[in-house]
Amino acid sequence: MPIEISLLGCSHPHIVDALGVIASEPDLRLAAAWDPSAVPGQIASHAVADLDVAIGRADAVVVSVPTDERPGVCVRAARAGRPILVEKPLALTAVQAREAAREIARSRTPAVAALHLRELPALHRLRSVLRAGMLGRISSANASFVHAGALNGALSGPRSWMQDARRAGVGGLADLGIHLLDAFAVLGGLPRLDAISLDRGPSGSPDLGGTAVGRWADVPFGMRASWVTRPAGLELTITGARATATLRGGALELVGDGDTRERWVGAPPDAGEALRAFAERFRNRRLGGEQLADAIRAQETIERAVTF
Repeated sequence: MPIEISLLGCSHPHIVDALGVIASEPDLRLAAAWDPSAVPGQIASHAVADLDVAIGRADAVVVSVPTDERPGVCVRAARAGRPILVEKPLALTAVQAREAAREIARSRTPAVAALHLRELPALHRLRSVLRAGMLGRISSANASFVHAGALNGALSGPRSWMQDARRAGVGGLADLGIHLLDAFAVLGGLPRLDAISLDRGPSGSPDLGGTAVGRWADVPFGMRASWVTRPAGLELTITGARATATLRGGALELVGDGDTRERWVGAPPDAGEALRAFAERFRNRRLGGEQLADAIRAQETIERAVTF
């Protein structure tokens, strides 16, 4: 039986990735596309004007409306019993996100945040390296996730809401930083942030990125995220007494004593992997209950440091 997916919101940068997954997976079907402004021309034949109709046609939904609309849309889908994959953050603030998550939990409908870095093969390889103690005693950790979307037009036009603080809530630091904090949570625990320096955008817009410092696994931790940096890329570095591990894109490299090197290459980061993993768990009936807490904790961590 095909899995019917409705897209609720079509103006997020990752909507192209979601459509690619739906097109490539033989048992996934696009049931409907709903957007309060406009549905892209390539899927216009699936456009519906009513949100509840779009929800009703689906077995599961992908929620990618602007952040200020996500709580309401998610709660309506949850009350209709449709499992949810939602872009992060769930709401403008972590407090609002927790309120929405409680409402979703009352419906007993599974809901998952789209945290695609946790599906990265190299990240799981790095976790195995850490658990095996191959780096020795850890002394520091750093993370960077950057792109130039605010410069090259990727966040303009229908996606310009991402640069409106009233609609997006967060800017470049949290938009990408939530992914980085979640990746380190997968590796061994959520980092703590003690101080943040923001790259401010124009008045009325959210930040364009920034840097943060704190602690992870009781060692110094540094984080950098940006919407205005070229070249784009993901990099995680963990330094230990025996070796240093660097995850860059989809590759993991270990450099040990005497400059000995070991390199493993896997698939690069792909936002579509969040939907692919969601669909696989849907097929296997392994979605479980409400699974939004990790994204909310990461958002809270950034908010605390910004307001400290």
